[in-house]
Amino acid sequence: MYKSLHITLNFLLLLTLPLLIKAQNPIIQTIYTADPAPMVFKDTLFLYAGHDEDKSTWFTMNDWHAYSTTDMVNWTDRGMALSLKTFSWASKDAWAGQCIPRNGKFYWYVPVNAKNGGMSIWVAVSDSPTGPFKDALGKPMISGGWGYIDPSVFIDDDGQAYLYWGNPHLYYVKLNKDMVSYDQSVGIVKVPLTEEGFKLRIVDAHKTFAWAQSVDGLESHSVKNAVDNKYYWYVAAIDKATQKKVIGVAVGERAIGPFHDVLGKPLITEHTDGEHINPTVIEDNDKQVWLNWGTPVQWQVRLNQDMISYNSSAGIETIPSDKKAWFMDKVKSTVNSTEKRFTTYEEGPWLYKRKGLYYLLYPAGGVPEHLAYSTSKSPTGPWTYRDTIMAVIGKGGAFTNHPGLVDYKGKSYLFYHNGDLPGGGGFNRSVCVEEFKFNKDGSIPRIEPTATAVKKSVSNLNPYTRVEAETIAWEEGIEIASAKGKGEYVTDIDNGDYIKIRSVYFGKGAQSFQAEALALTGGVIEIRLDKPDGILAATCKIKPANGTSNWKIFSASVSGTKGLHDVYLVFKGGNGHLFEFDWWRFVKK
Repeated sequence: MYKSLHITLNFLLLLTLPLLIKAQNPIIQTIYTADPAPMVFKDTLFLYAGHDEDKSTWFTMNDWHAYSTTDMVNWTDRGMALSLKTFSWASKDAWAGQCIPRNGKFYWYVPVNAKNGGMSIWVAVSDSPTGPFKDALGKPMISGGWGYIDPSVFIDDDGQAYLYWGNPHLYYVKLNKDMVSYDQSVGIVKVPLTEEGFKLRIVDAHKTFAWAQSVDGLESHSVKNAVDNKYYWYVAAIDKATQKKVIGVAVGERAIGPFHDVLGKPLITEHTDGEHINPTVIEDNDKQVWLNWGTPVQWQVRLNQDMISYNSSAGIETIPSDKKAWFMDKVKSTVNSTEKRFTTYEEGPWLYKRKGLYYLLYPAGGVPEHLAYSTSKSPTGPWTYRDTIMAVIGKGGAFTNHPGLVDYKGKSYLFYHNGDLPGGGGFNRSVCVEEFKFNKDGSIPRIEPTATAVKKSVSNLNPYTRVEAETIAWEEGIEIASAKGKGEYVTDIDNGDYIKIRSVYFGKGAQSFQAEALALTGGVIEIRLDKPDGILAATCKIKPANGTSNWKIFSASVSGTKGLHDVYLVFKGGNGHLFEFDWWRFVKK
């Protein structure tokens, strides 16, 4: 994924060694991953993630990958589990989805742009949590176009399953027991994004105007002025002095504020007595900017360049009948725009239940996104906004984020993504995880993103059974490949690369080490304890066998492995790729 940086990374290794030893986030380093969806099945936690293609300048995603762990510190790469090719109708955009077990099968809900139908939600099914998955219906389960993304599935204690999704709106359906259809009598429900449920997006909205008794943040528009690159917020309000509905305007540096009242009084005080006046700014073909409002009669003023005053000669006008349709189309087109998103809810819902309380987690914003949550006594609301879970990630962050909350072996974990791998950023993201504890009142604490991730494993790794080489806590330099009949294996192994495996319990110690490998130029695996240059427990030579290219089992004697250790498999050799590596194990004394 970032092999071109291999030489630079090795050069910096000595300078950054203490940090690398402790590094655990992002938990996947071989490719860019995003939109984590954890799933617990029996004794294993499976992780499903989208895959950002290298050097993307957009959300270029063609497949989804699966990983698994039984200890929360070592992750086994299960390969590409689902792709656009699974769906014959698919065009692009293998974005955030979620998988869940039921009826002895595994159902994976994903949003994909169809060739002739726009964004839709489809479902893939498999007999195994790692696939192969197949298209369950041969057609979309739910179609709706733009914003039908990020499906999240939840099965309640009574057996009723729900599917939530949406950007910038929030929807849900009640899934039928077959998990591939939904209750048509209830249909698609659009969740009201109220101030009480999801908090107003504008920072300190109710503190903006000293003259206002209240503001209706659900009737507002935040727009950027190309002249001064500042944002202007137009909002319906109640004037303290007159007790009448008016329109105020304020200016700020960001689309979500905070905003400053530069007029000290309302901008519009006439023709504002309608139930929903919905102030909206549009620009016509002559670059004239208009402020529109009112229902059923539509009113408008021609805004001046300063955006806080209007053409007094023309005054307040009604829309001419021959232009009304055009203006109404322009107003309607703002519904899905960033400027018309009234609450903090952005996308990526995740439903979770604890002690009878339902938690709805979501990326909140606008952009850059933070993570927030709301709660309810019902899986369908009404929702009450609670708080921020994770603030906008600064250094090493991406401008999006995506939550996944799960309990595993008695502990709670928040999955999210950042942009912290080399070459990473907003379109090359990486999945991370943090352990946390709920507050005594059931609230979620503010969770800080860390480089160390899960500090203590929930179980120790048994080195005396076959361990896939692609089971990794941290790696430097290697890649993962897949072959029919072989599955996943480690490739692109060069001199100085290594794999870290955490919390390996040897008991009284091992007497030998075995590894299945395919020698290329050949080299050695140094088994070192607790750090990349730690105690050398074994040196396993990987030699080419008379020019043949066959997988072979290589072995070496071992010493000094008693007790619990982190194990580093450090690869040494000459130039070029040294060998391919499939699995390893130790043999007890």
